[in-house]
Amino acid sequence: MTRFNNKRRSFPFAWVALLVLDAGLVVMTVAQDQQPASVNNIDPVIMRIDGPDNVGDYGIRFEAIDVTVDSGEAPLAAWQFELQSRSPGVEIVGIEGGEHDAFAEPPYYDPQAMNNDRVILAAFSTADELPSGRSRIARLHLQLEGPGPTDFELRVNVTATVDGEPIPATASIQKSTI
Repeated sequence: MTRFNNKRRSFPFAWVALLVLDAGLVVMTVAQDQQPASVNNIDPVIMRIDGPDNVGDYGIRFEAIDVTVDSGEAPLAAWQFELQSRSPGVEIVGIEGGEHDAFAEPPYYDPQAMNNDRVILAAFSTADELPSGRSRIARLHLQLEGPGPTDFELRVNVTATVDGEPIPATASIQKSTI
């Protein structure tokens, strides 16, 4: 005797999340491929974050840095950037999302790359309200060894609108004022 199961099948949440992620990656890829060199920072920006001088050479301290993007009047829907330490003794130990609701969740990143003083972060949003102008898009928590300033290399790879159009934007980092 064969029994038929009349239960309604539901679409697993993991599949929905995967489809949304794929759609966002397509938007970011299209934006990256079409972005002119003046928008896509081919040359990274070197930035210095000051640190205390009263820490021993092997002393450990923790700090947070904020990454901000200024997209002018254009609504920012997708972004990708790479941050790498140019100073020794830096370890990225945590990543938070941004200040706007569209990017409040932590961005996507490669945990393996994070262990090598370097991380590539990316996020996209299909929200109705998107940030424009200057907005904090991520906060990184760092474990730093030794005294003095820390130099970082920041490279913006993608900034795009919701339809995948590249937009000119500038990015910067600064010590968090948590």
